[in-house]
Amino acid sequence: MDHADFSVASMQSLSVAGSGLERDSIVPPAAQGPGFAEAYDRTTLWYDAVDHGHRIRLVCPKLMNLRRLLSPGALEIDGASARICRIRRFRRHDIVSLERPAGAQRLTVRDGDWTASSGLSPDDSGIFAGLNASLHISRNNRLDWIADWARFHIAEHGLEAMLVMDNASDAYPPEAILETLSATGLKRAVVLKVPQPYGPVRSRTGGGGAKFLQPAMLNLARMRFLSRARAVLNADIDELVWSRRGSIFDAAVKSPLGIVAFDGEWVNPGPERREPYRHADHLHPEVGTSRCPTKYCIRPDGWRKRLGWDVHRPESFPPLSSIRSRDFGYWHCRAITTNWKSYDRLEPRYVSEPDPYAAATLARLLPED
Repeated sequence: MDHADFSVASMQSLSVAGSGLERDSIVPPAAQGPGFAEAYDRTTLWYDAVDHGHRIRLVCPKLMNLRRLLSPGALEIDGASARICRIRRFRRHDIVSLERPAGAQRLTVRDGDWTASSGLSPDDSGIFAGLNASLHISRNNRLDWIADWARFHIAEHGLEAMLVMDNASDAYPPEAILETLSATGLKRAVVLKVPQPYGPVRSRTGGGGAKFLQPAMLNLARMRFLSRARAVLNADIDELVWSRRGSIFDAAVKSPLGIVAFDGEWVNPGPERREPYRHADHLHPEVGTSRCPTKYCIRPDGWRKRLGWDVHRPESFPPLSSIRSRDFGYWHCRAITTNWKSYDRLEPRYVSEPDPYAAATLARLLPED
């Protein structure tokens, strides 16, 4: 699509592939689950380099031993040695701030005879300025799932814009997501192409995970795209955020801390339903399972706007009890999945009778065609 409000974006990434260097493993060998070595990102130095006013921000996986490639003499900006102002170290990613010379255009890394370079990505926060926005990492999610998620949250919460970080989907091109979202009533949408590996997830047998990509992408979204949004909802495509008190975006804006967190519960299709499943089929809460971890909606210009975002809560935030609301929650739809984590989310489970509130809400917001 060439509509200005619906666009595809790319990152200015840099890889050390071909240099002979690799990132050390962050997980001890004894804790590595099956497939860890194949899924672990050993070569990405930074995912994106963002032109951010008087600074350049490098959003990186955990640097570990590759940190030396950002030292004076190894890292250059337009041929001159780069000056590091700060490295912020988070649990699963790092953010490097460089002094930005006037007119800066290109970053180069040198190690012996090997060199690699990248350009700079613009500050795209104007796209989402003043809007109720959501952000997602998605790979091969069905297009009707993405459309239903958008329609539900437009109707229930006043969602206006979506940032979809497409992690190397091979079922369709990024433009197909935009085409789908343009018909839902959204004002804006950006699909960011994210080709890097997601990383190994924690296995059922307890093997350690090393998912650098997701927290790094959340914070790239925060800095490059969403810093001027009215409020931002962090929820996955298989999670429908319900409300008993108006819009989640309004609640976050009005919150003294600028954030509202909420719990979720697993829900399933009924036995009468058959594939292909939709969100609207998920009327049956599971019995005997624990609550799903919190998700949240946040004001990016709030009192702790420089706080790093993570999957289930911002990093280093006050206790969840201070920001959790029982007026909101989410239905975690068991069958909205491509089973990408290599275990079967659709195996038989004990479920209850249909939840009347879920049935009424889904019938109202996602009626059958």
